[in-house]
Amino acid sequence: MQFVTQQLAEFACNAGYQNLPDSVVEKTERAILDTIAALVGGVPTENARLSRAAARTCLGPGSAHAWFAEAGLHPLAALFANCAAASSLDIDDGHCLAAGHPGAAIVPAVLMEAARLRSDGHDVLTATALGYDVALRIAAARCFTDTMSFASGQWTGFGVAAAIGWLRRMQADQIAHAIAIAGAEAPQNLPQGDCQASSVKGSSPWSTVTALFAVERAGVGMSGSVDMLDRPHAYNVGAITADLGSRWLIAETYLKPYAACRYTHPVIDAVLTLVGDRSHGEPIERLVVEIFPEARKLPNEIAPNSLEGGQFSVPFAAALAALRGAEAFRPLRPCSLRDPDVVALAAKVELRYPDELSAIFPQRTPARVTMVIDGRERVADVLRPLGDAGNPMDRSAVEQKLYDLGRDTLSQARLGQVIQSITLLKEREVAPLLTCLRAEPVAHAHAS
Repeated sequence: MQFVTQQLAEFACNAGYQNLPDSVVEKTERAILDTIAALVGGVPTENARLSRAAARTCLGPGSAHAWFAEAGLHPLAALFANCAAASSLDIDDGHCLAAGHPGAAIVPAVLMEAARLRSDGHDVLTATALGYDVALRIAAARCFTDTMSFASGQWTGFGVAAAIGWLRRMQADQIAHAIAIAGAEAPQNLPQGDCQASSVKGSSPWSTVTALFAVERAGVGMSGSVDMLDRPHAYNVGAITADLGSRWLIAETYLKPYAACRYTHPVIDAVLTLVGDRSHGEPIERLVVEIFPEARKLPNEIAPNSLEGGQFSVPFAAALAALRGAEAFRPLRPCSLRDPDVVALAAKVELRYPDELSAIFPQRTPARVTMVIDGRERVADVLRPLGDAGNPMDRSAVEQKLYDLGRDTLSQARLGQVIQSITLLKEREVAPLLTCLRAEPVAHAHAS
């Protein structure tokens, strides 16, 4: 009898591009495009800049690139920096049942390894789809508790190990041990809930580095606990391998149109609907937000002093959307944190956690917003925010996301080349995309 980790490793080992349905190839291209959009937008942030500096100091020089930023880094330093940039704006993709973000870890790891191995575009697409599938299956099968951490770094390493092991054409038993070692050494990211926002976020950059170490260690013969996923108290064990090979979880991911925590997105959508219906100049007296109780775990600062604080605040997101619109999140900028009108309105946001919205997370993330203007109440309900798998952003919207987030870093022409290079992956061409990733930035900082 095989353990779950061994089943996942054998599945990965035997997979190939020919096994990917056309719809999965399309969603994988979309995931790569979306992650690069998040990454290029994140490069100028303070979070990404400091991550690059720390990685350079700790891991040293080399021949690898921190994309759209600088060359001459050790490969692990560049990997850490690229993952940090992709997650710094909190606009990277996610999966509802997994309650976290796969792309910011898996896509940079696959592309950097593909560059090292001179893999082709089909390999990039296959490894990415496999990495998402392994990571998301494990994360979605966890037994959720009130005290558990939702940090993505706890499970993204599973997928990174599987994807890199596949690219290296490792044997199934080696991939199984790589997955197990990556899971055992994933960062715990504590504490969780009722604490200040942190630039560490979900710890995916460090998780990805540890997953690369896990692959190396398994490759030289080290072992992991390959029965680690066969624990009914921690996982719905059967769900991890259910429909393996016929259901690809990358096709079920959501994308994020706004640079803020996913919990805020239904609130932003509802506020934008209500603002669109009001007369110009009418002052908003207050906002009442009804949301699922897991949103209590966010810091929800009224006047955040960091981008992370703004990203993880329902009152601030609601106020910013009401007064400055969707463009204020493309990307979220430090100057918005100092907007006195936004902070004043955020103080008038009341958060409620009704029983009717409990026990539905992480399957859905709905919200209801009541806007009070001149004593009159207007209400908007959002069951599935824009970008949800059931309310998806189309390809053109993802391309526009790249243009919006990348305008401070790359020229319009270069951004167009990024889009075109991703379409070439199906033709086995990966060199044009790698060339784009090493492009020199036109600027290094977001407007203050």
